[in-house]
Amino acid sequence: MIPVKDLGVLRAPEESDLKWLMHIENDSSVWYVSATKEPYSMLSIRQYLTRHENLVTDGQLRLILDVDGDPVGAIDLFDYDPFTKRAGVGIMIEEKHRGKGWSKLALETMEHYAYNTLHVENLYAHVPMINDASLGLFESRGFREVGVLMHWIWWEGEYVDAKIFQKIII
Repeated sequence: MIPVKDLGVLRAPEESDLKWLMHIENDSSVWYVSATKEPYSMLSIRQYLTRHENLVTDGQLRLILDVDGDPVGAIDLFDYDPFTKRAGVGIMIEEKHRGKGWSKLALETMEHYAYNTLHVENLYAHVPMINDASLGLFESRGFREVGVLMHWIWWEGEYVDAKIFQKIII
């Protein structure tokens, strides 16, 4: 477990997170930021939880933001490449817990983990231009906008652009 200041911890997903993960993974209102286009079954999420993920071989890591023993969000590293020392980062906080500054604390903690433990030097994120909260989050953490992906995300019947953010620590 990785402490998130005095808020809680980032931890690996557990079997006890099954129902919570079913809820967030099957929330179609947030599918636009991922490759998800169909609901997950209880079996597929259970198999994910029992699989032994390896960041190096799978190139991805999901950690759960746990506050007072309850999962409230998830933060992912993806496209991890130890040779080029880079990874993508994405975060999701359950709607009822948004606006409390928790995503900023979780992102800061994941950055420290990526830089200090994994020796990543380059983190990036694709953020839909319609997501003001996420745009503000990455800007507040010192990520710089380095480009725009035109017509990148299908959202409510139309394409929207996504900003590419990057933070390099050398």
